[in-house]
Amino acid sequence: QGAQRRRAAASLSEVAIFGPPLPPISFRPRRAAVVIGALAALALLFGLHVYHWHAPYRLEGIVGELPLLASALVAGGIAGLALPRFWPRLARARTATGALAALVAFVALQAADPFVARRDWRYAPEDCDFAVAFPRRPEIVAGEARLAGMRMKTVTRALLTDVGAATTLSAECLDFERAIADADKDAVLAAIEAQLKAAAARLRLKLERVAREGDTVVLAGFSDEGRNAANEPLLRHAEARAMLGQKSLLVLWAWKIGRAGESMPFGGEFFAGVRRARTLH
Repeated sequence: QGAQRRRAAASLSEVAIFGPPLPPISFRPRRAAVVIGALAALALLFGLHVYHWHAPYRLEGIVGELPLLASALVAGGIAGLALPRFWPRLARARTATGALAALVAFVALQAADPFVARRDWRYAPEDCDFAVAFPRRPEIVAGEARLAGMRMKTVTRALLTDVGAATTLSAECLDFERAIADADKDAVLAAIEAQLKAAAARLRLKLERVAREGDTVVLAGFSDEGRNAANEPLLRHAEARAMLGQKSLLVLWAWKIGRAGESMPFGGEFFAGVRRARTLH
């Protein structure tokens, strides 16, 4: 009995010094890592989604994407509460289950896109009077351009190619840095028309139409593109719009390759998507 008392006293002293025995190892840190990882992935996917459709010219578009994120989070919360009722093993991992469900729900909702009837990407450089909508995010490349009598300037060109539809759309905006006086507009439009014709000549286009529609110069033509596998002649049709604003020039091109004699409407929706920059939403 004396020995038992001494062992008990020693045990009490160890408890006093080191504290009570540790509980069994818990997997909570692992569940916390799952939650953090799932929410980080959700934030990354949402950021990439916003960037793809709205950067860099329409960052306010993030507001319209919030219902997508909110719906995914709500779906995750419901799943975190409901699933453990069917699978009791998930009862201790409700938060992790909900975070993973929110991630899956976001991917599904992003594919279905139930909150937007029609998506487009806006090209609207700073100081450009116009903006134009592309059906998808185009490639952005840097280039140089100038109008006769003006210095060379760096411009950003948006270029979208659809291989399946054999179409290409492009846009670039040249900032004049100063407003064009009404008395100078005719001379500026004449210079724009001359440069469009020169561009068409470099591209070996056979012109079908060159006209002015108000402050817009319109050009249309075609060039030989060889033959297809069935030895049918192919043509590359092109249309251009050069739109003069108060202090900038927006130049749009639309191209389509098709068989000779084939009726090929194209570019109409693209050209119709031009708006004054402040009115395109």
